[in-house]
Amino acid sequence: MLAGGIALTAWTGGMVRATKSNEPGLEFVYEAIVMLEPTMEVGRTPLGMRRRVPIMGGHFEGPRIKGKVLVGGADWQLQRADNWTVIEADYMMQADDGTLIHVRNVGLTNSKVPGAPQPYLRTVPSFEAPEGPHKWLNQAIFVGTIGAPRDDAPKPSVRICVYRVT
Repeated sequence: MLAGGIALTAWTGGMVRATKSNEPGLEFVYEAIVMLEPTMEVGRTPLGMRRRVPIMGGHFEGPRIKGKVLVGGADWQLQRADNWTVIEADYMMQADDGTLIHVRNVGLTNSKVPGAPQPYLRTVPSFEAPEGPHKWLNQAIFVGTIGAPRDDAPKPSVRICVYRVT
C-alpha cells in the first residue's frame, strides 16, 4: 500500500498498475447524429495526407442536454505515415434553451490501416459553454466514440457518443 490509499496490483505479462478506490468511470452524456458533406482531399503535406469533412448540422440528446449541431463546422483529418488518422473537429452546438456551445473534438482512428484487427476510433471532446445551465460541460474531462449511424439517420452522417469521465 502506497500513500493516499494506492495499491499496486500485478497484471499479466509482468506489468504493474496503481489502483485506487476512486478509479475513473464513465457517465453517458449524449448521442449525436452529425450530418456531413463528402470528404474534401486537401492533399499531401509534410505531416501526411490532409482531408476536410464539412459538418452540415445534426442533433444531439442525452439525459441533461439536447439540441442541434449547427452548420458550418468541419472535421480536419490528417492521415499519418503509419496510416493512423488524427481527427480534429471544430463546430458549434445549440442546446434547446438557445445556449451556444463550442465543441473541439480531437481523436485517433486506425480505420485506414490495412489488416487492423479491429477498428479503433476514440476522441476527447472539450466544450466551451457560457455561464448558466450548461457550464458543467466546462468542468470535466470527456471521451467519445464515433461510428456508423443508425439505419434511419440521414446520409452521410456519423454517430457520436460522449461520456463524462467520473
